Amino acid sequence: MTGIVITGTGVITAAGTGPGPVLDAMASGDTLFNRPNSQGQSPPSWLPWPLAHMGLSTIPWPSGDPWVNNQKYASATAHAAVAAAQLALATAGCATEDDAVRCGTVLSTGTSGGDELNEVIPKLAVLAETDPRPLAKLLYEEVPDYSYLRGIPSQVGQFVCMAAGFLGSNVAVYGESGAGGLGGVSVAVRLLESGELDRVLVVGVQPPLSGTVLAALDREEPLATRAQAGRGPFDRGRAGTFLGEGAAAVMLERADVARARGAGVLAEVLACETLCATTRTAAVEQAVGLVTEQAGRRPDLWWAHGSGSVSSDRDECRAVGPQVAGAPATSSKGTIGNAFECAGLIDLTLAVEALDREQMPPVGLLKEPDPQLGDIDFVHGSPRPLPGTGSVLITTFSPGPRATTAGAAMITKGGQ
Repeated sequence: MTGIVITGTGVITAAGTGPGPVLDAMASGDTLFNRPNSQGQSPPSWLPWPLAHMGLSTIPWPSGDPWVNNQKYASATAHAAVAAAQLALATAGCATEDDAVRCGTVLSTGTSGGDELNEVIPKLAVLAETDPRPLAKLLYEEVPDYSYLRGIPSQVGQFVCMAAGFLGSNVAVYGESGAGGLGGVSVAVRLLESGELDRVLVVGVQPPLSGTVLAALDREEPLATRAQAGRGPFDRGRAGTFLGEGAAAVMLERADVARARGAGVLAEVLACETLCATTRTAAVEQAVGLVTEQAGRRPDLWWAHGSGSVSSDRDECRAVGPQVAGAPATSSKGTIGNAFECAGLIDLTLAVEALDREQMPPVGLLKEPDPQLGDIDFVHGSPRPLPGTGSVLITTFSPGPRATTAGAAMITKGGQ
């Protein structure tokens, strides 16, 4: 695969806005668990697990018509998705007025209550009890886009389309198939390669999870109870997945389209695949095999999923380690936690920034690499220089030992 480039990125995490603050925190050995976020908000006091808290309630909503009316049914997820999309649009510097019909969006969302219908339908049911308008008129006037009820896959995606001005495909990738956002990237790549679209904005959001969902995740595969050195991903003493929140957006374009408008190219996408297999080990192994084959090269750096889970770190290293022999490995989750539904998309934006800086940040909270994970060169302690011509492999998968979908992508610096 050739000819697909990244021209814009946007990310919001507990570190604040943009990939830079995350890489700075990783480089300095700082972590963001159970601390006030950049807006001064603290995680919920009832939460028994460390959390890198994003602070969705402080994210602004666009002003003016029709945004004011739409905000009535815009969840915190929608706020974060639109904000991340606007960051990517600003970075990409693309004007959509003349070619909006050839531009589309892909939203990576999950089943944890982040999409709009879970909140819209109860509100409409209550309103309909006393509102004098006929039901059809009420729905048409109160739902931000009535066509959603006729099959558009995601209302959050509709808000993103509005923010971008894109008139093409509005695609949603739900649940485990999203593979931390890389499922959305792989769909976008196919939309571009097929010639259906010239530009695709991929957006993913991990909203706060309910206590019920967190308890279920903890029962399936333990969550981390302490965030300190020696408990990080790939460490001998790791004991559970670190929790995080975030939103990310990536603008993908056909290279010829980007060149024609004089866009700055941040990175080139050499390959991206998501696969479902009998086990998550087999899924990530096969996804990485396909990506390295399509890219025609082995990566110079491996940006691993590395959640901190005892079993998932082991499975990932067994599957990927032999295919990336000699490539230094890092992970962001010891710094900003695992933003499940968009973890891979966040890592993609961080990898783009790392290529630009030509620096590999260390794994947060990693003190002593686990020798049972194999002969893998984990970056820890301090950053390392990254060759300007380097390529980065990003891997990701859904939480839980029964999750069987994984994603992999390989990128290289723009212009290489």
